[in-house]
Amino acid sequence: MAAGLAVAGPVTPSQAAASDCTGGARGFRDHPDNASGDTDKPRRLDLGGGVVITLEKGAYVGQQIAFGKISGPTRPGDKVWMDWRAGGWDDGGRPEWPVRPWLQCGPFTVQSHGQSLTTPFKRTSTDPDYQFRVCGSLATNGVVRCATANGVDWW
Repeated sequence: MAAGLAVAGPVTPSQAAASDCTGGARGFRDHPDNASGDTDKPRRLDLGGGVVITLEKGAYVGQQIAFGKISGPTRPGDKVWMDWRAGGWDDGGRPEWPVRPWLQCGPFTVQSHGQSLTTPFKRTSTDPDYQFRVCGSLATNGVVRCATANGVDWW
């Protein structure tokens, strides 16, 4: 897996909130913070000190899903989120739910030392315009980074 890179340019949309994707909003589904996907992680990045963000993939009722995760020796204030973009063909079903340029699912903030956190999951698609990425930051420096593979952050 390739090392992660700091992302140049804006990483977050102008407005983002965990409520944009929790409780079933926009087709996302909540699940336990200790959940893990397949052993093959589409994206992985060590933010520093062994704190890792991963883009996880797995299956739920026969459909492939994706979600973000932060794990390792986390500290309160560390953050993770998952961005989703769909090339305009899936806006979550309602015009007040725009996903352009993308929808940020999170941030979700670590509350205790060593806590693992996941974002809600969303089904994936074979459509190349339907993509995900995972980003995060450490409380110690606040630098936002997104996990990459071969220099590409979106999966």
